[in-house]
Amino acid sequence: MSYHRMEISEIRHTVLVVEDELLIRMCSVATLQDAGYHVIEAGSSTEALAILARPNAIGILITDVRMPGQMDGLALVAKVRADRPEIRSVVVSANVSAEEAGNAGAVGMVVKPFTAETLVRAIRDTGTRDLVA
Repeated sequence: MSYHRMEISEIRHTVLVVEDELLIRMCSVATLQDAGYHVIEAGSSTEALAILARPNAIGILITDVRMPGQMDGLALVAKVRADRPEIRSVVVSANVSAEEAGNAGAVGMVVKPFTAETLVRAIRDTGTRDLVA
């Protein structure tokens, strides 16, 4: 199934993309918007924590590991898992293993560099298709 033909419940997902590299963040946001997701973006863990502290319907967190802010991406995933267990996390990195991402609480891992289809597939594979924002 092409990522352009998604179910309505998938289209309603809100994804928080946390990436400090502007071009990667812009490409990720555009890819996910093209796939029908509502996307919120943050350039650091500090910005992401501020977004997550507000009432919102974020269903999926996508985060880089190495970035500025209060914590790295693995610590952010662990905090989200503890504080907002309804949010499913995907780690995007060239520097950590899938095992390390899983140990932090991530349900998915995307290795940089990645394709648009790989990113969208990782989101679809989080098991949140039944959650409607």
